[in-house]
Amino acid sequence: MSIAGAQANKFYEEVAANKSLWFAENGEATALEFDIRDNKVSFPLWSSKPRVQRTIKLNPELLAGFSPREISWESFKEILVPILKDKERLIGVNLSGPRITGFDMPVDSLIRQVEAFF
Repeated sequence: MSIAGAQANKFYEEVAANKSLWFAENGEATALEFDIRDNKVSFPLWSSKPRVQRTIKLNPELLAGFSPREISWESFKEILVPILKDKERLIGVNLSGPRITGFDMPVDSLIRQVEAFF
């Protein structure tokens, strides 16, 4: 299994166990997003606060001003999922490292994968 695959699997396990996930936003309440291939945009999510904090710490120039924010699994599905689908966002799963790498996937796939661990 690749590192990104292992990170994704850990994401599903941890989110299913904790029923919450994490994103990053700045002081203006703007959530972190990344432009990726094929004119797509990735909305990164993490399975724990320390994972977000580590990514921010490893990328101070790019992520200065961003802080971890928690959202429950139910609020994610009720509030964020419709917005993310409307904007055609992919989800960056447990992105990590100094190059902020990981696995991007469609919202519906993420939901299926996490709920398979319930």
